[in-house]
Amino acid sequence: MSRIPEITRREQIPESQRHHFDSIAALRGEITAPYRYLLHSPELAARMAHLMSFTRFETQDPPFPADMKELAILTVARELDCIFEWADHELRARDAGVRPEAIDAIKTRKAPQGLSAEEHIVVDYLQQLLRPPHRISDAAFNAMRQRLGDSRLVELTGIVGGYCALACTFNAFNVPPNPGLPVLPE
Repeated sequence: MSRIPEITRREQIPESQRHHFDSIAALRGEITAPYRYLLHSPELAARMAHLMSFTRFETQDPPFPADMKELAILTVARELDCIFEWADHELRARDAGVRPEAIDAIKTRKAPQGLSAEEHIVVDYLQQLLRPPHRISDAAFNAMRQRLGDSRLVELTGIVGGYCALACTFNAFNVPPNPGLPVLPE
């Protein structure tokens, strides 16, 4: 059970802020988690929805590679032990073409074992960023930069930042995953 009540109806927020509810509902088609919790601060929720919409659907042309994006999201979910985010993205990662062996390696904390050389570059970069001391070695940075270029490297880092913020929201408010989705082990 979550720690704060969900906001699912526009009447639950002050009338002067309901345009934020409306914009999120229009953007997403409905009010989903995490917005059900973030709408306790409607302005923050709207800004987060804008950022997440960009990172999920509107990155540069051509779109950011879906398999790399989902690999990154799973890495964030595992590193921050976010059960909601993992459950929401494991199947998406499979659908995006992330290898089951890579998903399992991240899920069971065996990575870099089980990763291809290309997957290792992404996961290593993110693990260095997300683990103390939260600094990326020159070798890991340069490998990622060579693979993506500066613009895409900035996008990847922004995607990770957005999903870190969501993971913090889900974890702080103890948001349970939707039933029937993959479970992240302890």
